[in-house]
Amino acid sequence: MTPPITLAEAEVFERFHDAVFVRDMEGNIHFWNSASAALYGWPPHKALGANARTLLQCRHEKENYDSEDSKLLVDGYWEGELSRLTGAGSRRLVNARWSLRRDDAGNPIGVLETGYDISSAKATEQHLKASEYRYRNLFQAMAASFWELDFTAVGPKIRALLDAGVRDLEAHFLAHPEVVREFMRCTQVVDLNDHSVRLFGRGDRAEMLGTIDRYWPDESIQVYARCVVKSLAGLPNNIEVTRLRTLEEKEFECLFTACFSKENIARGVILIGIIDLSELVAARHALEVMQTELAHAARISILGELSASITHEINQPLTSISTYAQAALRWLRRPEPDLREVENALLQIVNEAQRTDDVISRIRSMALRRPTQESELAINEVVQDSLQFTSHELRRHSVRLTTDLAASLPLVRADRVLIQQVIVNLVMNAAQAMASAGSQRRELVIKSESLNAGEVRLEVWDSGPGIAQGLEGKLFESFFTTKATGMGMGLPICRSIVEAAGGIIHLANREDGKRGAKVMFTLPTLPTLPI
Repeated sequence: MTPPITLAEAEVFERFHDAVFVRDMEGNIHFWNSASAALYGWPPHKALGANARTLLQCRHEKENYDSEDSKLLVDGYWEGELSRLTGAGSRRLVNARWSLRRDDAGNPIGVLETGYDISSAKATEQHLKASEYRYRNLFQAMAASFWELDFTAVGPKIRALLDAGVRDLEAHFLAHPEVVREFMRCTQVVDLNDHSVRLFGRGDRAEMLGTIDRYWPDESIQVYARCVVKSLAGLPNNIEVTRLRTLEEKEFECLFTACFSKENIARGVILIGIIDLSELVAARHALEVMQTELAHAARISILGELSASITHEINQPLTSISTYAQAALRWLRRPEPDLREVENALLQIVNEAQRTDDVISRIRSMALRRPTQESELAINEVVQDSLQFTSHELRRHSVRLTTDLAASLPLVRADRVLIQQVIVNLVMNAAQAMASAGSQRRELVIKSESLNAGEVRLEVWDSGPGIAQGLEGKLFESFFTTKATGMGMGLPICRSIVEAAGGIIHLANREDGKRGAKVMFTLPTLPTLPI
């Protein structure tokens, strides 16, 4: 019988890196190269003469070797994946190729098999499929909008700009928004999740594929430009709050994130995520309106408490006006009118009228309901203005006021009326606490100073009963009050005003050995410009 392999062939096959063995038509192994021994773990003296299927315990996904043998006899060739048992008892997945060998008369005499291990590659493939499956599920299931963008067409345009001498791409994009638009028209949406269709589309996913240009209003295109710049700089992502628009031309505010992983950038892909902030913006606006209403209500309440002071402040100039007017009439009714005295009386009337107008303007500014209007403030001036509201109240309660205001304080940025409201509230609280406790010594100290941390601090000290033990953390809670007729909103509103301006407010007992409480609040200062 003709052997299925010659010595010359054996010498050649021994040099192959792939596993090569030859079996006869009954399956007995006649040749077994070193690569086969390394792959299957059976040395040649164990493999030669053994039945290949018995030795390797082959498994095929269809478990039907007869059909493969039949195909081999008809076609002379077969290729597929086989699971083989190694000498160590483990299994290897092998990509096997069978070639039918014939004698000179054309009769089949054996099978030449070459194979290589694909276990690791198959495991990697399965892992990638599982990872892709998880990614797709996550991609679709997230309650956020996810897009996969193809920007391969943008690369040549960037190179063209660099070749043309453009070095600062961000500045170039700012100066030439039409270039950004051109880049956007070259960036394609290749995939998006169902949430994106609900957020941006009209129910048809295919309609949303294509250029991203239509989703970007003009005021937002520099966000795209910064994505290009950051991806070229090797940064991992770009996160910004911006505005986008739907296919129905409806604009909304959103949190935009673009991810620039090296793997995706290498294949010309960017993954972006979009979270709709419309409800958050609406809720934030509603909160701002509510805070404005509460602050306004608190100011009206303060003005009610200051009604005696307001009446006194207005009555004083009105009384002076009446006195000067009567004096002017007397000077005019004299047989020889003294016009100089009349003029002086009229000037005093004008001054007192202006004083009355100033009082009414201050009251009106406190009483108005209006949105926050931030401006640059000198805190000492705000203190002095605030004290004009409370001066009569302090005299009525026999409170001795001392101010220790540091000179040349840096400016702060806040709403003037709201900061006035805080100061008036703190002063009134201190005066009423000292009066209600029957304090013999009623002293109020207001201090201002500049801190090294870029802050201005204002302190209000009193000589009242102080804060009862256990109440330190409750006084800033809404609707908590120690007053019989109080609403418990004064200090919480003060805190919201100070914190909205970027500051911190703190209430504690005095630490200088004297009885009383102190309230301190800080506000960040504006940066000073170099001279």
